[in-house]
Amino acid sequence: MSDTGKAVVGRRPLVFTDTDGSQRFVPLSAFEIDANGEIKLTAEWQDTFGPADSPLLVGLATRAREDGEIAAAPEAPSLPAVVFKAAVQGSEGNNIKVMLACPEPEKTTAPAAPAPRKEKTPQLTVVQSEVYRGLAKAADAAKQIGTDQLLEGSGDPIGTGLVQVKAGTAKGEGLPDPYTKLIKDDEEGKVMCAGKGVYFTLVLRKDLPKTVLEEGVQVTVSVDPTAKTYDVKAVYTSKPHAFEADAVIPLTDLPEEITDVVGVSAPPRGYAPPGVPQTVTLRGGGPGVAASATAYTS
Repeated sequence: MSDTGKAVVGRRPLVFTDTDGSQRFVPLSAFEIDANGEIKLTAEWQDTFGPADSPLLVGLATRAREDGEIAAAPEAPSLPAVVFKAAVQGSEGNNIKVMLACPEPEKTTAPAAPAPRKEKTPQLTVVQSEVYRGLAKAADAAKQIGTDQLLEGSGDPIGTGLVQVKAGTAKGEGLPDPYTKLIKDDEEGKVMCAGKGVYFTLVLRKDLPKTVLEEGVQVTVSVDPTAKTYDVKAVYTSKPHAFEADAVIPLTDLPEEITDVVGVSAPPRGYAPPGVPQTVTLRGGGPGVAASATAYTS
């Protein structure tokens, strides 16, 4: 998907007389409609006309549009491009997002030099996140997040998300200290309470995919002293994976850090290049069913 505006269509090119008195024919491909709905010259054609001719030409195209001689090209209907499905069955897949984007190139301090216009390289990133809101005491974390093992008589469930509370550690009083840490396999995230020791301890769920365990999960504990509550957020973010924008099957050879979380399959009509940017959220996961979502062509 191009990052430029909409193209224009019409029956014939525009003809105008430039400031040198020469008659010139300008194809409609020289124009586009920007985000504000106004006609302008495309980047490729802006240098073709001088500062005196460009406004005249844009004005001519604007009047032609008002007279109905040219118009915005109709948008092609969106079609299913690729289906994403959680690698693991269950409701845990319902919080997975697949993001398709074209990041801006990094800015440099080197002198700017003219360069040919190039399409940005699209990238795919997978984000799995979960948030536990409005917790008021340490025991709430064990009940809502779940623990890594059952303790007799505790009544706390086994956690099924990215993180679990280490059984028997949720004994803190009051509110925890704000906390952030990237927790990896075999590491513990000790959330503290000022002057009172450990509030509770978080660990990664042992049956998470290998790459998730190795790359780690970002955990953030934010505190609202006014409401006297705290939230716990856990996020796994894959590294961006670049793919060819116009490939018929655009998402082959995905790295394990993505396929361990989501897989791809063709929609009924087959693969198509997905539109960029877009973000799809997997839904419909439950017992024996993997969450899924479809990315579209535009």
